[in-house]
Amino acid sequence: MITFPELSGVDINILLLIFIGFGAGILSGFAGVGGAFIVTPALIILGFPANLAVGTGLAWVMGSSIVGAFRHRKLGNVDVKLGLVILVATMSGMEVGVRFLNLTRDAGLVDEAVLSIAVCVLLIIGSYTMWESITRKRQLDRMLEEGQELPPPMSASSISQKLQSISIPPKLYFTRSGISISLWIILAIGFFVGLLAGIMGVGGGFVMVPALVYVVGLPSLMAVGTDLFQVIFVAAYGCIRHTMSGNVIIFAAFIMVIASSIGVQFGALVTRYVRGVSIRIILGITILIFAVGTILKLLGVLLGEVSALFDIASMIVTFSGLGLTLIMILGLFIASLRYQRGRQIPDWVKSLVSRTP
Repeated sequence: MITFPELSGVDINILLLIFIGFGAGILSGFAGVGGAFIVTPALIILGFPANLAVGTGLAWVMGSSIVGAFRHRKLGNVDVKLGLVILVATMSGMEVGVRFLNLTRDAGLVDEAVLSIAVCVLLIIGSYTMWESITRKRQLDRMLEEGQELPPPMSASSISQKLQSISIPPKLYFTRSGISISLWIILAIGFFVGLLAGIMGVGGGFVMVPALVYVVGLPSLMAVGTDLFQVIFVAAYGCIRHTMSGNVIIFAAFIMVIASSIGVQFGALVTRYVRGVSIRIILGITILIFAVGTILKLLGVLLGEVSALFDIASMIVTFSGLGLTLIMILGLFIASLRYQRGRQIPDWVKSLVSRTP
């Protein structure tokens, strides 16, 4: 157990803190999310007040994303130009989000506000991501049954094709990603993600990655790397703003960053061995699991007299869910290695892994 001066009278299990950082780091490197949508609720469950969980989560995201972005840059998964354009709008949204969080803190409603918004966003994003990715996997399974070669990374969705055809000037062409889209669409996406980042203490990756895939039309791996690149600057800005507001426990963030620096490297490595649909399925499952854990924590906050039961339940769901996510990622990595070496793997897994690294 460890005690932080900012958390008077609250003892924090340091092993759970390390596990949060390590596990979230693997998911960050694998799915391109900053990972704070895991870290922020988990810190609240451990006993951090919501405002300190938000600020500390952003400090962790900044350090973790730097490691992940450099790794994905080496793999060729980063569109720097697109990331910088998104960044402009995200910063504006972040400022609005931080101001809103401070207002709810001053009104004594910060826990209820952060958790309620988190539940709504997690359920919407997680449900859509799962629906789309399962539909895509079924298509790939049918192709394998018919003896067809699996296609290259997913092409632009019908939504992204329509948006790319909108001719509101100025339109920008991103050579690395191979897309052309109106600047205003990119700015709108960035502002919305930044708003959520400021309120929830997240880098916004769990929203940004699906948005880049389904709305902008990027392949999953390119969306992963590009998001991690822009998350560095978003999280840095948010961390500075929250530090100015007294919402960051630096030592707690440092402990998690050390743990996650190992996890991020492994998560990014696994993306070389799987198909994009695998990333989206695991991201969707993880988001929905943490939505359940966040709902239980919110019920504990709203029903104070029985909050201990909900706190225990939310802790079980959150940490077992993180463990399940790590097992799925490791399982895909092992299955891909076996598949590339010509060994037998279950038929339902073949559409999830790659034959060549």
